[in-house]
Amino acid sequence: MAPYDGDLTALFTDAFFARTHRADGPPPAAPYHGLQHLQSRLGDQRPLLADPTRLRTVLELSAVTDPRLFFVMFLHHSMAIGVALDFGAPAEDVAALASGRWIGAALMNETGHGNSSADIRTQAVFDPATREFVLHTPTPEAMKRPANVGLDGFARLAVVSARLRADGADHGTALFLVPLRDENGPCEGVTIEPLAPTPLLPMDYAKVRFDGVRLPYRRWLADGASIADDGSFHDPLDGPKARTRRSVGMSRFAWGATTAGLAAAARASAALALTHARHRRTHDRLAGDIPAIAHLNQQRLLFGATADALAATAVARRTTALSWHIPPGGGAGTGPSAAEMRTLALSKVTVAVLADTAVTRCRSACGALGFFPEHRLIDYQALTTAFQSAGGDNRLILLDAAWTMTTGTDYLPPDEESASSDWPRLFRARERLLHAELASALHTDDQGGTVTFESWNARTELAQHLAEAHTTRTTAETLHDTWRTAEITESARPLLRDLYRLHCLEQTAPHTGWYLARGLLTPQQVLTLPEQINEICRRLAPHAEAVTELLDIPAELFGSP
Repeated sequence: MAPYDGDLTALFTDAFFARTHRADGPPPAAPYHGLQHLQSRLGDQRPLLADPTRLRTVLELSAVTDPRLFFVMFLHHSMAIGVALDFGAPAEDVAALASGRWIGAALMNETGHGNSSADIRTQAVFDPATREFVLHTPTPEAMKRPANVGLDGFARLAVVSARLRADGADHGTALFLVPLRDENGPCEGVTIEPLAPTPLLPMDYAKVRFDGVRLPYRRWLADGASIADDGSFHDPLDGPKARTRRSVGMSRFAWGATTAGLAAAARASAALALTHARHRRTHDRLAGDIPAIAHLNQQRLLFGATADALAATAVARRTTALSWHIPPGGGAGTGPSAAEMRTLALSKVTVAVLADTAVTRCRSACGALGFFPEHRLIDYQALTTAFQSAGGDNRLILLDAAWTMTTGTDYLPPDEESASSDWPRLFRARERLLHAELASALHTDDQGGTVTFESWNARTELAQHLAEAHTTRTTAETLHDTWRTAEITESARPLLRDLYRLHCLEQTAPHTGWYLARGLLTPQQVLTLPEQINEICRRLAPHAEAVTELLDIPAELFGSP
């Protein structure tokens, strides 16, 4: 079959996806059938990741259509196929995933260690007699969870992290391709225990145990490492810690996908809510019969949500290329630098927070409409809520970033002179001063050049503020460059300019006391900030339909409002 070269939106508006929003809720298998349906319609046996822009579009449309479909799609195409390609999986395994014969999954987290993938206890022991790996879960706390692999009837092939042991030595966390189940049930040695259903983002979540599962040597995602016939171990990386960091770095494939999906969900929420507010009639005690969008409180919610959604989109699209970059033939022990990984991780945090804020505002503006699933807002909220922790806990990412920014050698605080406008200049000053404060405090308390746990633990709030200030500054700079050069009509450019200003004002508002105390804003500037926000909203209100068009969400994807 020739690859599909038509409008990708049309794939998501056919009758197949209409049942996703049935009154009695979607069937549990719907996301998996949706993945297979899309693969069949696309007709391309190559991994979608071969064309990152095309994959990003498919993931965005999946998120708008059904967040559960997106969840399955991103794990399959990014976390399973992307990691398999990057770590050098056999071509036949990649082809089986790309065709949809196997549906991919990723099993990293373990019951006892939450989001920490750096201390994995699942073991893969090399058997030199058979040149196989024996996969074993040593304790109940080492069971993999949560993994959406609990549903019968689908063949599942997972990327699984485990401590690689060979000749009695620990060689760090490695990755393996593990068949979990076929159409008839779990594979030999694999125990899958379903978890209780969740009210939000319901999937077939389960925990997984391995009891002597034998894996052929080729299913080791060796990434340039090898074990010779004499048992000697070779790894191009510098020891077990470096191998673990490389394996944990598979998260970058998730960040490229989740940022795209979350930003799309935020834009869809704003498009739905703005359309609803334009058509919804209210009876005001002073103005009589007027549309909801005429109310300033609605404007602040919805134009603020739109600004957040567009900001999330700008950051997400900046993230795609690096997140999904795979050198020809796979990474072979290489990957993004530590500084690049920090940027990708913080992009995930930025998009997750902006998207969640946008959806929350839209649900608030829509009242009861925002509660019922047929209008999707509650499903979008489920997605944005899940990814405050999924794909890396936001707070832990922020703290880790602040640690490396303060104690490492790959970060320099922003200078004052290179800012492109007043807003980035203000945000640069906050980041620079917070960095100086944290670095000075840690330096004062260190003992022999080593920062103590007590010193760091006492300053984690300051550290989080530093990382957040960094993301605020980099987002504003991205928006300034992206929105100023966007390919849009000249009539739309003033709208984007106002939305940029609105975003910056709302990022400043929570910290006005801090800016005032340091002389970066005057009392008069602080006092006038709320009215500046109001004035922007009043300017945007007559152009609400044009603002909705900027969100670039095809109206045919919605059966409502």
